[in-house]
Amino acid sequence: MKISLSKISFTIALLGILILLFLANTLEPKQMNIKDITPNHLNKQVKIQGQITNLRTINPTFQILTLTDKTGQIQATINSNPQLKTNQEIVILGRITQYQNELQIQINKIILQAP
Repeated sequence: MKISLSKISFTIALLGILILLFLANTLEPKQMNIKDITPNHLNKQVKIQGQITNLRTINPTFQILTLTDKTGQIQATINSNPQLKTNQEIVILGRITQYQNELQIQINKIILQAP
């Protein structure tokens, strides 16, 4: 009886962990405006829609962009080169970080918007 109870407990715990991992990878945060981002959002996931108003390629695998919406603008970084262009409308999913006392977004995913 003791062995089977241990196996059942282990199986339930493993199933719970797998469900949490699945939900963490499929649930997206609610879309928000740039002006609503505060230091309270540090290290939290956000979803922002806006226009690329400035784009700098630092090296082939690192870009810094300025994303602007109707409420403000914010710097965002990405560690890949997805062939972005200035004035392009995008939706980004990323984590709020801080660099030189300024909030910015470390991009995890970019969704290109139709022109």
